[in-house]
Amino acid sequence: MKRSFRVSLLLPSLFAGLAMSRPGVSLASSFKITPVSVLLSRRVPTALLALKNESDRTLRFQAEVFSWDQDPQGRMQLTPTRDIVFFPTVLSVQPGEERKVRIGTASAFGSLEKSYRIFFEELPELEKAASSKGSELQIRTRMGIPIFLQPKESEKGSRVDAMTAHAGILRFSVHNTGNVHVTLRGIRVKGLGPTGDERFERESDGWYVLAGGSRDYEIEIPERQCGGIARYAIEAQVDENTVRENLESSAASCR
Repeated sequence: MKRSFRVSLLLPSLFAGLAMSRPGVSLASSFKITPVSVLLSRRVPTALLALKNESDRTLRFQAEVFSWDQDPQGRMQLTPTRDIVFFPTVLSVQPGEERKVRIGTASAFGSLEKSYRIFFEELPELEKAASSKGSELQIRTRMGIPIFLQPKESEKGSRVDAMTAHAGILRFSVHNTGNVHVTLRGIRVKGLGPTGDERFERESDGWYVLAGGSRDYEIEIPERQCGGIARYAIEAQVDENTVRENLESSAASCR
């Protein structure tokens, strides 16, 4: 099923109040990007991204691409790259219309999936850019779409490891043991008593875990329940699979 990514900026209360109190505020527009990710392979080395303008004014965009890595907390680490080629790099889209951006690669396909992100940043309107004053505040959107260079043979796998509980903190990692990215949809942690009764439960969001990468978690153990916990049950929802691991509690868990 073809999916799209629609952008319509919802302002937090700070900017909402600013927009109502100051006339010199320009809000971001609404547009749609299809598809929401790009998979390139030896068999399909190019792809098209479609930008549809759903606002009532002409939108201008500038595109740039980066190599994409992650730190242990899942934050993006971006490095400029020439591995991905695309055209056009700057484009205008009329209200209700759609423009296509062609994407390809100048990099060789390897045994491990390579990850990139192409960003589309909304540019100021030409008329406003020429006449804008220093006091005018413009809020624009910058949206990134992932690009993956797939290996010839894809292998998926994941595990929960590096589990420790010490001084009221449960630590563990979700490791991608495959050669392509996975989507970590969420984490559930339960503290169980000696008879398996639930003492506490915590949930945490996930995101992509890139090929060969890992995502580290730290879960605070409630002080009141800590002493009565016999083991910790960890569930990671990875794509359509659930990875489960258990960690026996010890005296060091609470101190």
